[in-house]
Amino acid sequence: MRTLTIQELEDTPALYDEIAEVLKDGGLVCFPSGRQYGIAAALLSEEAVIKLVQAKRRSKRAPSLVLIPDRGALGEVTDAVPESAANLMDHFWPGPLTILLKPSGDLPRKVRKTVAAKKGDRLGVRISDSPVASRIVAAFGGPLLITSANLSKKVGSLSVAQIRKNFSRSVDLIVDAGDLPADPPSTIVDPESADTPIRREGSIPAERVVGLL
Repeated sequence: MRTLTIQELEDTPALYDEIAEVLKDGGLVCFPSGRQYGIAAALLSEEAVIKLVQAKRRSKRAPSLVLIPDRGALGEVTDAVPESAANLMDHFWPGPLTILLKPSGDLPRKVRKTVAAKKGDRLGVRISDSPVASRIVAAFGGPLLITSANLSKKVGSLSVAQIRKNFSRSVDLIVDAGDLPADPPSTIVDPESADTPIRREGSIPAERVVGLL
């Protein structure tokens, strides 16, 4: 597992391009994605997505959170953006709001099977406001599937030492920002659900989101 520190990235911004190359080559990269460390893989690479699932030791599905560099990349993730979702994007992106969207029918078959195993499954999509995460996604230039940097049903995504212990053989590169504080997660919203649009309340209060639907 190669390690880059935050200071190294600040001193040499070109290293972001090297991180992007690892992802483009099908590798896994761990970096601070807001409240915790996440492990990312190229969403459109079947091999990378399978590698991510195996690293997490999940037998069925990887968490379906996708980071995109900008709204122009939505077409690679979903076939349609509801008007209500677009309104939320206008107000809260970049930021800690994850919006559930129908996955694109053009996703590679194995990727679609992994992130949307059942009819009606959604992808959680977000543009990050994390300085490191946003620059990595921008350098990559496309959607990244990202999951918390802990083994299935175990803690550890805030601790660099624990991440090294768990993923030293499966993650190709880690951006070390030290141990992270336990901050609130992103708020998750399903803009097409009339009954329960808020799937998880987090950094953004539910009433702020519901008021815009």
